[in-house]
Amino acid sequence: MKRTILIATALLLLVPFLSSCGGVPQEDLDAALADAAAAKSQLASVQSDLTKAKSDLSAAESDLAAAESDLAAAESDLSAAQSAKAAAQSAKAAAESEAEALQSDLAAAQEQIAALEAAAEEAVAEEEEVAEEEEVAEEEEVAEEEEVAELSYEATLYTNEAYGLTVWYPSAWTVIGADETGLHVVTGVYDIPGMAVSITDVGEADTVKALFELDEDVAEATIVSETATTTPDGTEAIEVEYNYQVATGQIDNWNVIVKTDEKWIVCRVWTLQIYGPISVDMAWEIVRTMTFQ
Repeated sequence: MKRTILIATALLLLVPFLSSCGGVPQEDLDAALADAAAAKSQLASVQSDLTKAKSDLSAAESDLAAAESDLAAAESDLSAAQSAKAAAQSAKAAAESEAEALQSDLAAAQEQIAALEAAAEEAVAEEEEVAEEEEVAEEEEVAEEEEVAELSYEATLYTNEAYGLTVWYPSAWTVIGADETGLHVVTGVYDIPGMAVSITDVGEADTVKALFELDEDVAEATIVSETATTTPDGTEAIEVEYNYQVATGQIDNWNVIVKTDEKWIVCRVWTLQIYGPISVDMAWEIVRTMTFQ
């Protein structure tokens, strides 16, 4: 394009020069004038194109500036969005941390509540147990008072916690021994009559007869009666009345006998009537007070 402009300019400058020269043929001058006119027209077209190109360039530069402005705005929006995202993520992390702390506090509170509820239940159970024990104790005390009131003699209670048994013996009688191994009380001349609760290993003595044979005196005894019965609490037992001879006369014996898997438990009253008379009814009354818990 630059070359065309230069040629057109040269022709425009050359035409006047040729016109001043008289030796130039007319046809050559006309051709030169035509070429100059064409060059001028082309120059005008080129100038128009140049103007349009400048306008397009200006518009393109304006569009570029607008695009750059939009890009800057978009980058600013992106930066703001990224900043907001980072802030939201930070807030989320803080909220999750707080939620974890609250869950931990809640779990601790629930454990504490459970412990308090368990303690309260235990306390209530203990109170109920104490109340029940007190009620049972009161009932037992009343029952004992009623039982004592029903006896024909003033009585004292012997309790053997190791074997869970109790016996009411005459309060007026003298206690020789009373512990977990048994009871021995006596009265009267020569300590007759007397009473005992004895506890013996079953061993090979698996019958009442075998049990009596363990004692030399009783081994020769005459069994007057042997009857199956139960103690006041329902424990299976055997009532045995027997006697045997000694130098001074006949020893009479009244027994309530209970056999466990390992022990013979015998509640016995005995007397030698010439020294210490006791009625048969009272003898049975004493031994029949043996009960088991």
